[in-house]
Amino acid sequence: MTSQASPTAAPPADPPTGFTPYLFAHGAWFLAFGVQVVLFPYLVRVVLQESEIRFGLAQMALQLPTTLFILLGGALADRVPVKSIVVVACAFAVLTFAALGTMVSAGVLTYGLIIVYALTVGTAQAFSTPARDSLLSLVAPARIGVQGAVAYASLAQFGGQILGMACAATAPLLGVGPLLLGQAGLMAVATLAAMRIAPRPAHVRPRREGGLLPGIGRDIREGFSAVLASPIIAPVMLCGVAMGVCFMGSFFVLLPLIVESYFDGQVLSPGKTEIAAALGLFSMCFWIGSMVSAVALVRIGPLRRKGLIYLSSLATGGVILLLCSLEVPFWVFCGFNFAWGLGGGVAMTLGRSFVQQHAPEAVRARVLSIFTLGLMGGGPLGALADGFLAHAFGPHIAVLFPGALMLVIVASLFAFSKVPKLSDFPTP
Repeated sequence: MTSQASPTAAPPADPPTGFTPYLFAHGAWFLAFGVQVVLFPYLVRVVLQESEIRFGLAQMALQLPTTLFILLGGALADRVPVKSIVVVACAFAVLTFAALGTMVSAGVLTYGLIIVYALTVGTAQAFSTPARDSLLSLVAPARIGVQGAVAYASLAQFGGQILGMACAATAPLLGVGPLLLGQAGLMAVATLAAMRIAPRPAHVRPRREGGLLPGIGRDIREGFSAVLASPIIAPVMLCGVAMGVCFMGSFFVLLPLIVESYFDGQVLSPGKTEIAAALGLFSMCFWIGSMVSAVALVRIGPLRRKGLIYLSSLATGGVILLLCSLEVPFWVFCGFNFAWGLGGGVAMTLGRSFVQQHAPEAVRARVLSIFTLGLMGGGPLGALADGFLAHAFGPHIAVLFPGALMLVIVASLFAFSKVPKLSDFPTP
């Protein structure tokens, strides 16, 4: 007699998607980014002894390719398997870190070469970010959903960046060149991890007539149309632009210059590796705060006043930038950065989860690339402006401008948008 399945048997488990390898590759990418956040300013300001303006231009070069290519990266991620893009990006990172580490170790680094490195890394970021973001929804386990997967990815991101900055802080002991070569080895392991990802089938797009470039143009227009048509994504996109201009420029230009001011003008001594340790410690404070808030979001779960919390976290960042204009002891300045990170973790996690949840599946990668364009694309403008402001007024005065601008933008959205009313719970 043939046995039959019991009607009370548990449903079959979802096939594994490689969420753990995804998190490892994602975290490794941002660990390398954490090393770069610390060592890139050190190489430009200390090793090459460049001015504030040329420092701002170098940071702009690092972020500019995102502005130019992120939409193309989003369109490509909707056309080809996103896993393959992530694998290629990780492998490409191996080459870039190995090249920079070799140049530093050999003592042949120049300003022109570091600009080439910045443009190359920025281009890889532009194509890998929308692919990695779109891949997340395809590997998210059903038991935690997309929002839970975003929170775990944020934890991997923040944790990776903290470890990277901790590694960079060891520069006085290990040396800058060996650290960069170590990152090349890590990205080689991340490449192998990315190859183990097994995403669920993605949305299949119908074949269109016409050439490749006209098709990509239509894809990008459809992405912008989806953004503008959404009463949720559009204002969140504005917040992303504000974060890029006000926060990223300050984080990459003004705050490192303020850290330098604690060294009493000795920072431009080429052998002053202590500045790398100070930058690493200071940057870690932000990302530790971000990780703490991301963990809290995972533990808390659904939020009743999600939109209000999101805008409040952005306002907190604006206030803290104003406080950074004060000349305080270094440990207090690090405390400001930790508090800024608490709000930053909330803003980055909730902002991206809004887009992941409300973007139509057929255009999700393109909408995510536009969101990244707003966030990362505002960075070059902020970095360039902050470099000139720091040169004209000094970094302590210059930091008042982005802080005040963010508060004005947040106040406008509180008054005129639907974002403060967003919630994870249905309205009664």
